[in-house]
Amino acid sequence: MSNSKDKVVGELEFPRHIVSETARMSYPGRFGGKLRGGAKKAIQAYFESEYPESLQEQIVNYDDWHINRVRQLGDVIRNRNFRQNEQDTFFALSAKLVNTFMHQLMKYDRFRYLYKSLHLPLDGTVFQRLLRREYDHNELQNLRNLVRAFTNCAYKFGPETYVQIQGELWGVVNYFNVNVLPENCQICSRIDLNCLLW
Repeated sequence: MSNSKDKVVGELEFPRHIVSETARMSYPGRFGGKLRGGAKKAIQAYFESEYPESLQEQIVNYDDWHINRVRQLGDVIRNRNFRQNEQDTFFALSAKLVNTFMHQLMKYDRFRYLYKSLHLPLDGTVFQRLLRREYDHNELQNLRNLVRAFTNCAYKFGPETYVQIQGELWGVVNYFNVNVLPENCQICSRIDLNCLLW
């Protein structure tokens, strides 16, 4: 039987272990060519230093919380000169990293209340799939027009375009639920599009 001191240490340290493990698992495999050497460890260190405390409290407005974290991580990438391609924006690179981190975090029950709010990680594969003929429907035209500019350089969008794309992705969720998926397989989050568009 553990004593009360062990319980306190466990409650304080467990979130750190969760964040550390999630940071190690969430770095996208094909992302190596986007950032210079040393980036993976620095990004893991960023998550380990910033996220345990920021995830302790219930997140009420996920979108605001998310944009702030993406900007913070973008500053890390900028300040450490990790960006490989000058066309890529710090915001787009860090958004991909934060989104893959948050997706991995969903395996822990205490964070699943955020699931419906998660953003889809954006990359060239997602943009190319959205431009396929099967997505050429009136309700998806705004989104298709937005992503058309990023098919050759998926990481050049800024915060305003990112917010627009994520907002338009709700139309894709609705499209799949109404036109494609059976009633017992409905999706409820933009992150669910990961398995359909990637």
